[in-house]
Amino acid sequence: MPTRKRFLDFLFHSYGKELLAFAGQRSGSEGAEDLVQETYVRMLQHPDPESIENPRAFLYQIAANLSIDQHRKQAVRDRVHYQDIQTETELALLADTGHTPEDQLAAHQELEQLNAILMELPELTRYAFVLHRLEGMSHNEVAIRLGISVRNSERYVARAARHILTHFESSGL
Repeated sequence: MPTRKRFLDFLFHSYGKELLAFAGQRSGSEGAEDLVQETYVRMLQHPDPESIENPRAFLYQIAANLSIDQHRKQAVRDRVHYQDIQTETELALLADTGHTPEDQLAAHQELEQLNAILMELPELTRYAFVLHRLEGMSHNEVAIRLGISVRNSERYVARAARHILTHFESSGL
């Protein structure tokens, strides 16, 4: 075991900083340290890490795979969160006693229509729009969250806004 510990110490001291920079690019600065830590935990779980021919590449592959897993999990969380927001909004509209039942029904129908329009969009475009316009994230935060460039975040949000506006204009709302 002492040999294994020395080997992992060597890997950490040799590649720790560059792996942290890589993880920061993949998962944002707030999640980079956790990603690197989990990378070394996974390396520890390998039955014989000393037998790995290129440990640096192996560490990078583990970090990349963990980053992909994080993005997938976050996408699921975002989807569930978006649905929760929609449900909360609908409940708030129904509970608002200042509106007539007809007003509440119209608002509910508009929300359903907006949801249907959003569901027509490609997944990344829809998520970028929801994160930016509904969650209030900056384009930089959206880019980090979705693993895209800031420019693509701006494009996706603009594309979604045009799509929604076109649908609402054509329906007379």
